[in-house]
Amino acid sequence: RREGVGRGPGAWFALPAAFLLVSAGLSFGQDLGHRNMLGLSLGGLFPVGAFNDHVSQEGFALGIHYGVKLRKAPVYVGFELSAGFYGYTHRHEYMNGVPEVRLDVVTYNNIVQGHFLLRAEARRGAVRPFVEGLAGLSYLFTDTTISEDDFPWEEIASDINSSDLTVAAGAGGGLAIHLGWSRRRHPDRARGETVIEVKVRYMAGGRAKYLKQGSIVVEGDDVVYTFERSATSFVTAQVGLSFRY
Repeated sequence: RREGVGRGPGAWFALPAAFLLVSAGLSFGQDLGHRNMLGLSLGGLFPVGAFNDHVSQEGFALGIHYGVKLRKAPVYVGFELSAGFYGYTHRHEYMNGVPEVRLDVVTYNNIVQGHFLLRAEARRGAVRPFVEGLAGLSYLFTDTTISEDDFPWEEIASDINSSDLTVAAGAGGGLAIHLGWSRRRHPDRARGETVIEVKVRYMAGGRAKYLKQGSIVVEGDDVVYTFERSATSFVTAQVGLSFRY
């Protein structure tokens, strides 16, 4: 049986990095004229606090966000949808009565979040610091999938072993680094801009029931589930692309 990666040092350095990233403050110079923001980011997910006491694995998170600037203020209001996992297990099984057929059994512990997003960002510059706040919901669930062992790994069956919904809120900051301009499509509109975003966040999650690595034990034909219940807070450190237009 192969397990996911263990806990590393990333969680200990992510929060101090957040303060370093936003310490430069915001600049209120001439506005670049962009009204919309659309971005995609990915990176590490590091459980903290009570969540870290129960969960023995770090994870991965992917998010997409959209925001609209509030008139002439250097502030975007929008929403974000993110999905990640905080650990997995993987084992091989054989079909009952057909030992020649080997199957993959993979269990993922997942977090899906939907948030309202408020971001304040420097108006101009090749490197622009920003700070942001989020509030919404967090859905934690564990699912197990059985698939063929050989490529193309076609799924045979799946089931959700546990699920719970709780509130979540967070704050963070980062840097928007100019990457390039697009062509001006209209003389009265600003050129579109592509930026690289580097950011760190602390997400405070409410109490929820969830499974972790080792919470599902197969005993013959029976399955034993050991549920945990605690706050579900974590830190993310991510990099991504954002388009301003």
